Amino acid sequence: PDRPALVHGGGVLGYGALVRQVGAVAAQFARAGLGPGDSAGITMRDDVANILVTLALIRLGCRQVALPLRDPAPLREDLAQRLRLAVVIGEDSADALGGAALLRPDIEAARAAPDAARPPPPGVAELVVGTSGTTGRPKLMAATEAMMVDRAPILAAHGRIFLHALGFDGNHGKRLTLRSLVTGGTEVLPGAAAAGFAALARRFGIERMHLQPQAAAALLLERGRDGAFPPGMRLFTTGTRIPQALRLELQAALGVGVHVQYGTTEVGMVSLAGPSDHARHPDGVGRVFPGIEVSTVDAQGRMLPPGAEGLLGFRSSGAVRGYLDDAEADARFFPGGWFRPGDVGSVAPDGELRILGRQDDMMTLGVIKIFPAEIEAVAEGFPGLLDCAAFAVPSGHFGEIPMLAVVAGEGFDAAALMAHCRDRLGLRAPRKVVRVPSLPRNAQGKVLRRALADAAVAP
Repeated sequence: PDRPALVHGGGVLGYGALVRQVGAVAAQFARAGLGPGDSAGITMRDDVANILVTLALIRLGCRQVALPLRDPAPLREDLAQRLRLAVVIGEDSADALGGAALLRPDIEAARAAPDAARPPPPGVAELVVGTSGTTGRPKLMAATEAMMVDRAPILAAHGRIFLHALGFDGNHGKRLTLRSLVTGGTEVLPGAAAAGFAALARRFGIERMHLQPQAAAALLLERGRDGAFPPGMRLFTTGTRIPQALRLELQAALGVGVHVQYGTTEVGMVSLAGPSDHARHPDGVGRVFPGIEVSTVDAQGRMLPPGAEGLLGFRSSGAVRGYLDDAEADARFFPGGWFRPGDVGSVAPDGELRILGRQDDMMTLGVIKIFPAEIEAVAEGFPGLLDCAAFAVPSGHFGEIPMLAVVAGEGFDAAALMAHCRDRLGLRAPRKVVRVPSLPRNAQGKVLRRALADAAVAP
């Protein structure tokens, strides 16, 4: 009971106190009429309160969905209506959406509540999560508790004390917390102290840190300002393509072991590339975890032999079986019991999973098929180039024309980069370099290539 579960700005919350407070919040919700099968949205501004509310709803066997304020109001309203929420658990009258009642938890009362007998588990709770794609309406799916914590011991083996720099109200962030709690880990929230990540790691004995790729890259600019990271520190990142040059530079400059995760909301964690993998497999995302089946198919859906490049598919006990209210998406993404996210790749003879790119991002220049990652891999590391993303603009004569958006730093030479790309890519090279102040990205860090294309063809 005294083992730290959460380290936050207000102190340390041990497992015994966490269980007691969750029970008290669950009792508040039960008195308000919530019970097994009811659907609730969550709009909580404080991470610790958000965690307590999430666990209390699991205790009651409710279905829940995050409605974070960083999402646009129309999107949150649409989610509330699609899921027919009974209540929205929040703090302000404006948090109520979709005709649902507002339920304000009394977190301070829960913290002061005495221990009480815990009710028997009412059944299996569900967490509704949405896709993090770059376009369109989110596709929703219901994950059971077991699915949300699937493969938790894999992360625990890389360190039980971790820094959580991702928002708890996001799908990936919520899974990190639940995986930590189910394995007895300790989660340090970034607001635990007014210090940089390296100082936090030394103070609390942090063994692994989870950051989006952009935040990980920003560490290079901050290195040395608050001291070194502890020996053996592990940096985990996921969510988009992680260039090999960035992986190796992070390891060399910061003295940390970089781990690149690959997975999907629908399947969960699929593979993990560790420090020894990056030099051997520049495009690799690690060996597929035991218990996950992988297949590849061609454009017509025909199974390809092992090692062939094609559309990837996954099956596992931790995968959802389909979407909640989208039969068309079910047919497209879950054919024959496989989940096919739209990623093109292959599995090498040694078991390494390679991701070439997304099928939707692939450009067709005449009869030539080009993935953005091919262009980006050649451009990355060029002098003065801070960031880049390849995209296509339509052409009546050639189909699609490859372009390269760049964030330029001191000494950058666009003409020299074009020549560099033509020398290595030939006809697959970008036809134009477009300077932008920053790359447009969604909340998960994925580049919005359509926004780049729209801006490039705008009058």
